[in-house]
Amino acid sequence: MKLMQWAKFALVSSSVVLLFACSSAHKRVNDQSAINDANASYADQQAQTRGLGEESSFGDEGGGNGARMLSKRTYYFDFDSDVVHGSDRLAIDANANYLLSHPRVKAMLEGHTDPRGSREYNIGLGERRAKAVAEILTAKGVNPAQIRIVSYGAQKLAAPGGYSEADYKLDRRVVLVYLQR
Repeated sequence: MKLMQWAKFALVSSSVVLLFACSSAHKRVNDQSAINDANASYADQQAQTRGLGEESSFGDEGGGNGARMLSKRTYYFDFDSDVVHGSDRLAIDANANYLLSHPRVKAMLEGHTDPRGSREYNIGLGERRAKAVAEILTAKGVNPAQIRIVSYGAQKLAAPGGYSEADYKLDRRVVLVYLQR
């Protein structure tokens, strides 16, 4: 008797879960105004943090090439890849040295993707990209507690509304943002 009740409960529960999953899969609403607002907010934030490595208190690395490498905090990736380009290693190393010499400073690594692929896949790929940069920083000795990772997937496009390969290249990135103490 109890087995029959349990079987009915399992059948009803799985049916409800299946119906819920099927109904939510087709509800993807694309609120363009919310996406545009998020992109505008992100662009404002990027404009406020640009150049911190050269002219603010971050400039105590001696200037010159070190400051230029320190100010490079956007690292681009190939399509469907989380492999950091060799050309970005010097800039990541410069930022690692800054974090090593300033242990109270924290950095956020924001992973991004182009809009191709599912939302879930892009969130995962953005996270893998941010983790790839974090691994380089920690390999240089940066305390993992100084690093935070977030993946935006394709939610904050660098080239909103652009559908060319050049636009997609700008979207596939990790941005290192220094946080307030």
